[in-house]
Amino acid sequence: MKAAMLAILTGSGVLAGCSVFPDYVRPAIDTPAQWQAQRKDAGGATEFTDWWRQFDDLVLTRLQQAAEQDNPTLEQAVASIASARASLAGAEAGGMPSLTGSGAFSRSKGGGTSGANSQTATGSGTGFSSGITQILSGSLDASWELDLFGKFAFGRQAEQARLTAAELTWQNAKISLAAEVASQYVSYRACQLTVAAYQNAIASKQDTARLTGVLAGAGFSSPADAVLAEASLHASESSLIAQRVECDNTVKALVALTGLAEADLRAWLAAGGGIPTPAQFQVDSVPADLLTQRPDLAADERKLAAASADIGNAVAKRYPSVSLTGSIGKRKTETTGLTLSSNTWSIGPTVTLPIFDGGELRSKVDSAEAAYASAWASYRNDIRAAIKEVEQALVNLNGAEQREIAEGRSAEQYRQYFRAAEINWRAGGLSLLSLEDARGQMIAQEISHITQQQNRVQYWIALYKALGGGWRAQDTQLNAGTPLSDGNRRSEEQL
Repeated sequence: MKAAMLAILTGSGVLAGCSVFPDYVRPAIDTPAQWQAQRKDAGGATEFTDWWRQFDDLVLTRLQQAAEQDNPTLEQAVASIASARASLAGAEAGGMPSLTGSGAFSRSKGGGTSGANSQTATGSGTGFSSGITQILSGSLDASWELDLFGKFAFGRQAEQARLTAAELTWQNAKISLAAEVASQYVSYRACQLTVAAYQNAIASKQDTARLTGVLAGAGFSSPADAVLAEASLHASESSLIAQRVECDNTVKALVALTGLAEADLRAWLAAGGGIPTPAQFQVDSVPADLLTQRPDLAADERKLAAASADIGNAVAKRYPSVSLTGSIGKRKTETTGLTLSSNTWSIGPTVTLPIFDGGELRSKVDSAEAAYASAWASYRNDIRAAIKEVEQALVNLNGAEQREIAEGRSAEQYRQYFRAAEINWRAGGLSLLSLEDARGQMIAQEISHITQQQNRVQYWIALYKALGGGWRAQDTQLNAGTPLSDGNRRSEEQL
């Protein structure tokens, strides 16, 4: 018997290395050789882990740290990692030997019979009597399903890939959160500069309205001029109110992102200054580098690997399975002074052949293949979207920088024009309507300049995010054409 068991174990060890599905290799992706929107004027290192520190803004850094410490989105991603880790632990238990124990105890009393009726029970005409019967039994049962065709190996591979994808999704959530916090912070700083511009305009209009009222009262100006000055003042006051509402809403957004008390957050914001300016960097990477620079794309690839393993698992289930089972038991019976004991054992293989199932197993293979096709399409689509994001960020950034320079020059010239118009108006050489027109153009251009400053910084943020936010893949297994180290995988030729 020992020789037979050794032969079974030896044969199973050989067969366990077999696979019914080819190895998975990460498919190569066609990407452009270089970025079409190039930036050659910027310098600096391309490594920007914790990229918001490039802004050299203490308030922004504190906001980023607060957001990472308390954010439901990150907590949800952490929970997903814990769930994936538990699933992996369950998959690793598959194919391992199992041992179960059982025990039972019963106590009973039987009734006595006599006369002719007892013949049916005893085969004689004599009666019998029974006493207390006690039965004590216990057993140990062992079972081990051999992984002949890689079913359990595929399951472990799929869950390991999903765990890695969950960890990468957490990394991507951190990058997205950091970008959102930085964007909202820049919006708040720009909003405050716009508030200051409206306040300056109101102060100027108040002085104009006061002087116009004096002139109208003295008969040197028409009452219509006084009404016009007041109307222009109230219009700016309305714009200021709307701008302050926008600033308050931005604060509310930052509260939701960081989890800070609003009073504490406003105290932090009060300590800041204008729109922060990030350090520029040269984009030296090429589009293909996004596959190792962006955790969301790396997560897509791991999901693709998991989908491939699911196909292997489904295919393997269509093949026979062999389990080694064994049992050891003991039974003890006591009745009317008589004690009987017995020992039992059994060992041997069990073969299960899926002969007919109405197409259920084939349908599971088809479903797994469809899931793989969906994951493959999603992977390619996300790569194209990532390339588009970088290209658009580069284009938008280049345009915003050029527009900011032009808007700045225009704003300064409009200020000079208004100052000259105001001097001319005070001297009586210009109408109030012309003065208000000059003031309106100046205010609009100042706000446009602030908007372009905001756009330029936010396009930098978008570029940081599009390039992966400083994350770099350390796992060289993500390189195209490199097989993974465990399990059985789908080959590139099958894509």
